[in-house]
Amino acid sequence: VKRVIMEKSGMRHLVYFWFSQRGRVLTSAYELKLYNLWDGLVKKRTDGALVRVLSPVDSSEKIDDADQRLQSFIGEMMPLLDAYIPGSSRN
Repeated sequence: VKRVIMEKSGMRHLVYFWFSQRGRVLTSAYELKLYNLWDGLVKKRTDGALVRVLSPVDSSEKIDDADQRLQSFIGEMMPLLDAYIPGSSRN
């Protein structure tokens, strides 16, 4: 999973993102393309998802606080999200 801090117009956001590709968690677009090609040839399927979750970081807040909040949210979200992502462990 990639973790990025973005800032625009003085507003900061903590962002986590990854590609969910037929049961794999990928962070590289190149890996995604290779697996997409392989899955298309072997499984005749190329579906997957880009998952991006972000949290604003208030100017009075530490990044660690936003990080803890975001990780807690992702922990609660993943069991629900798996039902909608093709090829995931619960789908």
